[in-house]
Amino acid sequence: MSEIKYEFIGIGTLIKNKNLKVPTHQRPYSWQTEHIEDLLYDIKNNFNEDEYFLGTIVLTAGDNNKNEIVDGQQRITSVSLIYASIRDLLQNKTDSDEIHTKYLSTYDIRTKEYFPKLELSQQDNEFYRNLIINKQNNAEARRLSNTYLKDAYHTIFNFITRVLKNHNNDENVLIDWKDFLDEKLKVVVITVPTDVNAFTIFETLNDRGLALAQTDLIKNYLYGKADNRIDEVQRAWIELVSKIETEDESLLLTYIKHYWFVNYSFVRESKNELYKEIKNKINNSTQVTTFVNNLKNDIDIYLAILNPNSSFWNNFDNLCKNYIETLNYFSLEQYRPLVFSILKKFQPIEVKKSLKLIVSWLVRNLIVGGLGGGTLEKAYAEKAHAIISENIKNASELRNSLSSIIPQDETFKEQFSIASVSKAKYARYYLAAIENYKRGKEHPELIVNLNPDSVNLEHILPENPENNYPNFTEEQHTVYYKRIGNLTLMKTKENNDFKSSKFSDKKKKYTESELWITNSLREYDDWTIETINERQSILAELALNTWSLRFE
Repeated sequence: MSEIKYEFIGIGTLIKNKNLKVPTHQRPYSWQTEHIEDLLYDIKNNFNEDEYFLGTIVLTAGDNNKNEIVDGQQRITSVSLIYASIRDLLQNKTDSDEIHTKYLSTYDIRTKEYFPKLELSQQDNEFYRNLIINKQNNAEARRLSNTYLKDAYHTIFNFITRVLKNHNNDENVLIDWKDFLDEKLKVVVITVPTDVNAFTIFETLNDRGLALAQTDLIKNYLYGKADNRIDEVQRAWIELVSKIETEDESLLLTYIKHYWFVNYSFVRESKNELYKEIKNKINNSTQVTTFVNNLKNDIDIYLAILNPNSSFWNNFDNLCKNYIETLNYFSLEQYRPLVFSILKKFQPIEVKKSLKLIVSWLVRNLIVGGLGGGTLEKAYAEKAHAIISENIKNASELRNSLSSIIPQDETFKEQFSIASVSKAKYARYYLAAIENYKRGKEHPELIVNLNPDSVNLEHILPENPENNYPNFTEEQHTVYYKRIGNLTLMKTKENNDFKSSKFSDKKKKYTESELWITNSLREYDDWTIETINERQSILAELALNTWSLRFE
């Protein structure tokens, strides 16, 4: 074949007439329930139309008479699962076998086995074959993508079962669905002659507005530049993706971005800027191979940043695990490149010091605000690169390098004394850490038991005062309800018992608490704006030492 070919056909006809294969380099199956339901409702809502356009499919000629799927595997796989559900709902064996052999498998008369017409990626193919072709409902899902496949099949099966019941179990509706997939659910199929052209088409489609994942653009660009080292690059990429998939597949782009920050430069993720930077700096097969292998080799360090229970931390002081757990509690990511570079370059004692600082920096920046997330992300990225370049060699130098953007004591204390907190989990942490400091704990800023089933956030001035707090106007209530000075910690059951009670009644329960931060409320005769401000000033003074910028 020497030219690009275009077809406008039903996706079912495509699946029926061709043997299709997902290339080794493609990401695994990733559609979740919401994607499947969108597809099913699109079909249902357009069932009486002459045709419904499902988008563009890009194929390239592969080995063994199989067309490789450059773009479209999620849609093709999902439609195959619809055919499988139709097959499994047809009561007549001849009808069921007709679907099975035309759309899902081919039969090898020598081996006496059915082989899938659709061959998925290395991560998913065996599971797909067991679940769909061999009809093993108990097939074990060993990867996240396997689970997505299984969930997708069950979602489709249950949906079409309801459709069948709504038509009095008349199986003709199943045939109607099959015909719709065959003839009316249209796709534009672009078949290109070589892998290189496929990568070019993939990028061109994106430039013309077809929404493609940036990770797919990056991967396909790297494969297109790998030349005769493509096998090595593919193996490294698959190993990388497999490790990330055990955590969360969506981490892949974030990890590549943070790796780029550390080893190259800061770049925005939006508008495919990361992809453009990679294209600009990774230009030949040697650079591609080095880049992908380094990504693969460093992923364990990055995953350890997300998991305090990783065996990686066995070589560090136990406090490091606790600092990582505390950082992850906030579900933020700006600090990760900095921690990544610290783990690669600093000695263990300097790692412990640095992680303590980063916890304090995170809290101080959350309280003070002012710096946008992008500004902080860029600053941390630049320092991460300075560490990897050995221009910053220890925690003390790191602290000095960031002194201009980390809130210092006076600013932090001032802002803490007037801060409001909207996120309950943040507020619980702030109060628990201050409680630990007051109790004389050596490392008060570390996470304690903050399970909301055990410890709940108590608003002293409640969300619904019910005329029990006449000292506050409606406007003042809005201002002071979420102030830190108005918050404390209670056991969950106790908190639920008297949410809107007046202060004098709540105070009796507060005095029974074992927590200083709650028990100390006995000192106040009434609850007013002045008492909230007074208490918050006391907490602000304690916060200075709870999230200290000192190493000791």
